[in-house]
Amino acid sequence: MDAARSPGIRLWTASPPTGPGWHDRTMTRPGERPALHSSISADDRVRRRLWIGLLAVIVYIALAAGGGALIDALGAADADPVAELALTHLIPLPIAIAAGLVFARLSGWWTDVWTDAPIARATPRRLWWWLVPLAIVAQLVALVSDVHWSRLSAAYVAVGLLAYLLVGLGEELYFRGILLESVRARHGETVTLLVTALAFGVAHSFGSLMGGMPVGTIAFQVAVTTMDGVLFYAALRVTGTLWVPIVLHGLGDYARWLAAPDDDGSVSPLAVGSQIAMTVLAVMILFSVIREDRRTRKPRVPAAARR
Repeated sequence: MDAARSPGIRLWTASPPTGPGWHDRTMTRPGERPALHSSISADDRVRRRLWIGLLAVIVYIALAAGGGALIDALGAADADPVAELALTHLIPLPIAIAAGLVFARLSGWWTDVWTDAPIARATPRRLWWWLVPLAIVAQLVALVSDVHWSRLSAAYVAVGLLAYLLVGLGEELYFRGILLESVRARHGETVTLLVTALAFGVAHSFGSLMGGMPVGTIAFQVAVTTMDGVLFYAALRVTGTLWVPIVLHGLGDYARWLAAPDDDGSVSPLAVGSQIAMTVLAVMILFSVIREDRRTRKPRVPAAARR
């Protein structure tokens, strides 16, 4: 999808809340499976179902990407790059985000949408997951270092920053927030990871599909954005707050957009190294989550039977 023409489809604190409506999803003993539907809160007014999360994502795509495309078709494409970006992002994205926030609040999912029990509180702690946000930051540094700032106007830089932070907020709210909670309520973490990441990848292929891109190109795009979905999932779980993937996602899209006008085909060694690292980490995260599910599914042996 053309980042300059349509929105990318392309509060809470980091400390987990406590109280009767909160269920810690990772504080389990080795070999003990969490209670089924452990992410369901007593405060839920809407049942957490996969179809509800998928419907929410479809609504977001229709409002954000569809709204941006409609505004573009009405004449935004004829405007200068700054005006075009403002019209196609700053109008439909706030509407889509507002709809998601209203749903999260009224459904009773609000707390779980914004927070997650940090992975360091689980057994094993898997502190190596912190390499994921570090690798993403390294790529951001590499991308930003290649931007020719002197060629960009202040309006171009400011409007772009706001637009792509909204992209990060909207997409993470729906994919790693609402959709994730709708899946996690009745499935393990492996299914939760795969569904949210694949949905994220497929959603980013619609623009290319409508544009008549080759199947191979679309498949590669889905694979890359699915990998990004895995990494943003890891960033959520390792930090315990949705705000981290929101910021990393938004700044990543923003950095790529800034670098695009001056892209001469050259890639810095840091960018290449960080991309390789993120690919390896995405695979490692997947296997780590599969092992997590295997551990939690292992039946506990009663103490009397061990004597």
